[in-house]
Amino acid sequence: MGSFVATEIDGMRVISRVATLRYRNAATDPRLIAQFDEEETVKEIKETLGIEEALYYTEAKAVVLGARKGRKIYRPQKPVKPLTYVYKTTEQELEEFFSPPEEGTYITIGKIKGTEIPAKIDAEKLVTHHCAILASTGAGKSWLAGVIIERLSVLNLPIIVVDPHGEYSAMSIPLREEGAAVAEKTRIYVVGKVDVKPIDDAFRRRYGKPRTYTRVGINPRSLPLRTLEKILDTLYGLTDAQRRILEEGWQTATSYGERQPLTTAEELIREVIEGGRHAAPPGYAGEMALRGLEGRLRSLLYTSPLFLTRYGDAYQGEPLKLIDPHAYTTTSAIHIFDVSGLDTLDQQIFLAVLLDQLYRAATQRKNLTTFIVIEEAHNFAPAAAPAVSRSYVAKIAREGRKFGLGLCLITQRPAKLDQDVASQAMTQIFKRMINPNDLKYVAAVAEHLDDPKPLKTLDETEALITGVAVPAPLLITVDQRWTYHGGTTPKLIKEERRD
Repeated sequence: MGSFVATEIDGMRVISRVATLRYRNAATDPRLIAQFDEEETVKEIKETLGIEEALYYTEAKAVVLGARKGRKIYRPQKPVKPLTYVYKTTEQELEEFFSPPEEGTYITIGKIKGTEIPAKIDAEKLVTHHCAILASTGAGKSWLAGVIIERLSVLNLPIIVVDPHGEYSAMSIPLREEGAAVAEKTRIYVVGKVDVKPIDDAFRRRYGKPRTYTRVGINPRSLPLRTLEKILDTLYGLTDAQRRILEEGWQTATSYGERQPLTTAEELIREVIEGGRHAAPPGYAGEMALRGLEGRLRSLLYTSPLFLTRYGDAYQGEPLKLIDPHAYTTTSAIHIFDVSGLDTLDQQIFLAVLLDQLYRAATQRKNLTTFIVIEEAHNFAPAAAPAVSRSYVAKIAREGRKFGLGLCLITQRPAKLDQDVASQAMTQIFKRMINPNDLKYVAAVAEHLDDPKPLKTLDETEALITGVAVPAPLLITVDQRWTYHGGTTPKLIKEERRD
């Protein structure tokens, strides 16, 4: 399975990839023989039917990839005629078939399975037309994402990684010679006032050196109004009166333009309440609405670890810096945002603000083409559950390409990912997948993948790539990492570390 064959259709030599193998019996269905329990009975039936080697044959199902014509691959409109000869392909024939056009920028992330042919993908289309990595847990999603990030970093473009598990920090440690340049470009940011000492200790034990990072937070004034409304309504509930006050007051408090000043939380709350006072109902009801909104704002800003509540804010002696979207989109580096210390809602709030500011920065057309990698994407853009970050992920997915923003969505539950967001990923990379609902979803959305069942048999080193970044669907063996992989599954029995 996974090997290639060739046949003739309308004078074209068409390449196909073997997807499934089955054994058949020319005389009877082998399932009937399997019903007999006694060995002697089975042996007698086989002898009666004839020579086993003559009766049994192998049946293969192949997926037609197409025929190479110049620089393009064409898929034939007619099926293969019955009794047409099928030929084994040569290494040279496959290399010519899968070779990309001369123009363009390509990265190599592995080898085509069963060959020594490099698996090259169009980096520009992979980034600007968005991509998705879909697989079950433990199937090697993060490993593959790391390989892609490493290879793209050579092209000197900004890469932003939203890391819910703190595993991508390992990219700051080179594993091979090529990894030294990657590690040098890696910047780690710990988001919010959260304790990451367990992760830091584990990092030091494993790699023998401390994890170096910058702690960052959000200026509350940079919150989009609709996002703030959703957060307050989700956490505490908002009355219609409070919503009107907030809408009026927030416009007053954030009327400074693109770069909002960082003030104390109390100053911000006072500006919101005073700016929205005229929208409050008269009398006692209005005062109650104002006091209620003031309390909700104070609870959010002081209890969430995301927000800087004053100039020079710090946590455990570490100063917090404001996120800087202009720097992230103009610096050729790998910017890794460790959000592992935050709960799901705070992770969503952070991503909403980050994507909103990245989009605003990109609309000024001063940014380099930027690749945004979102791990556990089904938590940030779920298909059914509410999420304050979903609309911002969808906006980048729909409109980001025009402004040089590309998305990579990584998820172990593709069926739970918002379909409008997933449909914008024009390159799809599949690894092992077992869940029936996810396989059904893959069958509905994947290009040139009529039967997703072979995805069950992929091992951790294999992946199937379809979409605009490859000339034809590629079944590949993923390359080695240049830097360390932080998502390794812990062993059942710990080995003693020897220094």
